[in-house]
Amino acid sequence: MRRTLPALLLLAAAPLSAQETRFTPSMSPGNRLELENINGAIVITQGSGRTAEVVVTKRVIRGDGSYVKAIMEEADGMVRICTIYTNKDPNRKSCKGDNSNNSRRGEDYDQVEMRYEVRVPAGVIVDAENVNGTITATGLEAEASLTTVNGGITFTGNSARQLETVNGGVKGTFLKPSWSGTLEVSSVNGGVELTFPANFDAELSGETVNGGVSSDFPVTIEGKWGPKSFTGQIGRGGRRLSVETVNGGITLKKG
Repeated sequence: MRRTLPALLLLAAAPLSAQETRFTPSMSPGNRLELENINGAIVITQGSGRTAEVVVTKRVIRGDGSYVKAIMEEADGMVRICTIYTNKDPNRKSCKGDNSNNSRRGEDYDQVEMRYEVRVPAGVIVDAENVNGTITATGLEAEASLTTVNGGITFTGNSARQLETVNGGVKGTFLKPSWSGTLEVSSVNGGVELTFPANFDAELSGETVNGGVSSDFPVTIEGKWGPKSFTGQIGRGGRRLSVETVNGGITLKKG
């Protein structure tokens, strides 16, 4: 005898469709766009005009997930778009607050992925922070700071202040290096690979604990060269570059 499952059970077993939240704030050169995610990738590309485009796609992998939201805050010269959990405060409307996930279904925690797709207007500074997910930034013209805990970082652009991860590698390609001050690049569990133009100039310092160091650029050594640490100068010096990793190698390449 052929048996058919009740329609209600079939609906319950079907995955929830993805839900999009879209933000389009107007921004001027020199303004700052801050992105804060918890679970899911952040993908940033260079846009044009004066409008930022941020599309956050929510995918519920397991559980309810209705308490996970993306919101936007605006202040003088700054736009912040963040992921928040409202399970402890249903009325929460601020990026500040407790984002711990204590909602349980049996022995499993609810699992929700929030993917950020971002287009940045020309001249807008980007600060992106993630917890569980990669960060990819392509073609950025203005300064950027990218940090994540569990995930790799891939950067292509002109200027950055910080590229930092704990569990993952860092791969950066600088087309027209133009940062001021010190660019800090670091990983704990992962290698660092940076590519610069052949005429790149910098004051260089770095350290690795469990990994090697290689450079396509001649380096004028100041003090003692590694093999695990180094201080020196590439070309005429000038801008400062600091590179550190614990478990991974450091590679400086010519583009």
